[in-house]
Amino acid sequence: MFLTRASNTAARAAGARTWLPLLANGGAALRGQQCFSTSPARQGNHIITFRPSSTPELDQLLEDFRHKIILPTYLSPEQRRRIYNPRQKQSLINDPVTMEIDGVIHRFRYVDQVRDLPSTTKTLAAAIKMMRSEDDFRNVRPLLEGARRAGRKLNHPLIGSLIRRAAEHDALDVVLECAKAADKTGIKLDRSEYIAQLLVWLQWPAIRSGFAADETKAALRRVGRVVDLLEEDEEVHRPDLATRGAFPFYRDPQVLAMRLHMAAARAVHHRKGKDDSEGNVSKWAAELMALWPEGKGLLDLQPDEAYRDKNKLEYMLDRSQYLWVASPVLHGLTLAAQVVDPALTMQLQNRADKVEEEVQAALASDKLSAKGRGRAMYDALFRREQGQEEASE
Repeated sequence: MFLTRASNTAARAAGARTWLPLLANGGAALRGQQCFSTSPARQGNHIITFRPSSTPELDQLLEDFRHKIILPTYLSPEQRRRIYNPRQKQSLINDPVTMEIDGVIHRFRYVDQVRDLPSTTKTLAAAIKMMRSEDDFRNVRPLLEGARRAGRKLNHPLIGSLIRRAAEHDALDVVLECAKAADKTGIKLDRSEYIAQLLVWLQWPAIRSGFAADETKAALRRVGRVVDLLEEDEEVHRPDLATRGAFPFYRDPQVLAMRLHMAAARAVHHRKGKDDSEGNVSKWAAELMALWPEGKGLLDLQPDEAYRDKNKLEYMLDRSQYLWVASPVLHGLTLAAQVVDPALTMQLQNRADKVEEEVQAALASDKLSAKGRGRAMYDALFRREQGQEEASE
């Protein structure tokens, strides 16, 4: 795939993809139970609102979006037509449309829909960038619900940005909640890249801790929630033809290998190499091997054209991105091989050997960023283990 120096075996593992283009660098809703009225009198509840954030700037950004984009959706169609009608501009100066929420009067005057309404994409991007705490991120769901209620579409790159920023501030549970309520938030796990990033970030606290018991247990639970969500809500998170690979996401070996990784880590590090009472490591390993052809690496699991398409798996040709995703997959295969029966161990080792060839080729590339997160992930999983083995000798 991205071989600079490799054995014939590694070349075969890369298959016919050596010509593919490569990138150089790695690159609970809070809905207030409030009464409100409008003029003419109109009542209801469940008005979308935001909780106080960590900065006045973020509070102001959210309030502006709420007043200009979200609250008008609670007006009657006639009232909305009035505030967006330039012919009503003068009359609205003295006779604005009003809405009362918990005793606070909100006034709506003429709005130029081109010049006066904030960009949803820019607002969401700016809000996510300003968020610094888990409480800040609790405003994501009402923000997304408000945008969706107003008929605003979610820009796809924002999902990746949200996942990364939430991970950096230990707020990934917010992303999981939004994905669970995709019909209200628009956060659909319908692209391989988003799913891979989410699954790896969910494992990172456990990896970073050296597989501490609580962190590993929590990571397994959260990764399992994603896999279950992809299967249970397949109609919601189903990719369209433009993003679909060779597998449904809930059957994608790359996805299932992430769950196996955390289950095997618990068995090796906290159960003395023994499977859990339900035999999940063996069960999930067997399921994975049935889907993963013998003698194939991670990059051989999808058709060639999927790696040419930015909406599908082109991200896996970025060396740092590849290592970020492939390192946990490889580590999971090697850990699971220590837990299951000998026959299944041989199958796991066969796939691990092929992934190892790809990983070593990526590490050997002069186009791999020395400080990228892909190398950091590999070092966290394998360099630390090597250091521990050397220290015990």
